[in-house]
Amino acid sequence: MIALLLPFLILLFCGFTIDESNSLKSLTKPYITTYECTAARLGNENIMEKYDYIKITFLNDKELEVSLKRKNCKKQSYVCEYQYDEKTSRFNAELGILGFRFKQDAKIENGKFTVCMPILGRTLLMNFQS
Repeated sequence: MIALLLPFLILLFCGFTIDESNSLKSLTKPYITTYECTAARLGNENIMEKYDYIKITFLNDKELEVSLKRKNCKKQSYVCEYQYDEKTSRFNAELGILGFRFKQDAKIENGKFTVCMPILGRTLLMNFQS
């Protein structure tokens, strides 16, 4: 009987704790979270001045959601599928917005990634951070 209780008592008296902020998701797929746009430029124009927020949320290991809220407007959101390569930390997705198709490939490093693509002859550059 003491042999069965001994491991439990050792854990109890050695200050063993479980950190509730850790989850299986954070250990197995740490990139699955929300990334907020910290800077966005279309050509020379700072487009973040026009938005309350722009976010990309990886919902699970197949879908992500792009949500944005233009100042004085309602929130808009778009869901699409993505693929993630665990070896390279790169994801790619294709999203349809207002009749346009946007393809993106980016590498997530240290909780950050950058979206860079041409739009109507100008370069859209967006920095995201978790």
